Amino acid sequence: MGALDFLSGLVPEWPFGAPVKPSDDGLEPTSAAAAPPPSSEILPPDVVSRTATADDLKFHAAASRQVPGIGEPVDPSIIDAVDLSGRLHGHHNHLLVASPYVDEDHLLDLDTLSRPNQLLAKALTVMNARTREYAVEPYVEAFNWGEIADALRKLARRESYMYPRSEFYIIVFRSRLPSDADREHLGQLDKDAHLEAVQSGQLLKYWFGTPHPDTGRNLATCIWRHRDDAKKGGSGPGHVRAMEAVRSIYLEWRVERLKFVVEENASSWSIEKWID
Repeated sequence: MGALDFLSGLVPEWPFGAPVKPSDDGLEPTSAAAAPPPSSEILPPDVVSRTATADDLKFHAAASRQVPGIGEPVDPSIIDAVDLSGRLHGHHNHLLVASPYVDEDHLLDLDTLSRPNQLLAKALTVMNARTREYAVEPYVEAFNWGEIADALRKLARRESYMYPRSEFYIIVFRSRLPSDADREHLGQLDKDAHLEAVQSGQLLKYWFGTPHPDTGRNLATCIWRHRDDAKKGGSGPGHVRAMEAVRSIYLEWRVERLKFVVEENASSWSIEKWID
């Protein structure tokens, strides 16, 4: 169940939504059948949705299976499946698993993004909490930002692309739920709001954890191209209902607005406070 995110301000907004030794180009297929598609493509979302649990997606970066060479290798038996075998070459896969929701309507359409945003969205599939205390750790220490930057550099280098200096809008929602909260209901509200955010466009990643069984503390976060996109994505009725639940159910909630700054050629990165 995802934590219900809340953006402060008068305008309703929803914050979104065994290693293989690499070869010289960063890829080493395990078999001919498992050969990856061209570098500009990704594997079908089925390689994630068929095998990954919600916990795999939240805590083990299972979405990275879609992007060859930057995360978990794909089990060849999955790719050998009849309904996948003809879809790896000569077909442009453009739907990316960018949240713990794997229904097709919740997938990110890479064709709607500019090239820098496409590459970052792919790199963000490796996003993972670095510690069990992610809900209370400083944000920059809670996630594997160094690995994300490494993946971004690898993807840009693979496409011979000079990545431009870029800034991305981050929302962090820290919360505490009562032990008797109806988490199934809250989860449905979260899913509805994420769908609205996806449909608005430019939501590159949505990550949420699981409320601690004793303290109820949790963290959810989303990465957008820009704050204006977050405003647009948080204006629907699903977000309004979710905000009402935040106010009436959560024991505590706190929002942080940050930015992820990537320097030219992804040579370095930083997490800074967002200032309008």
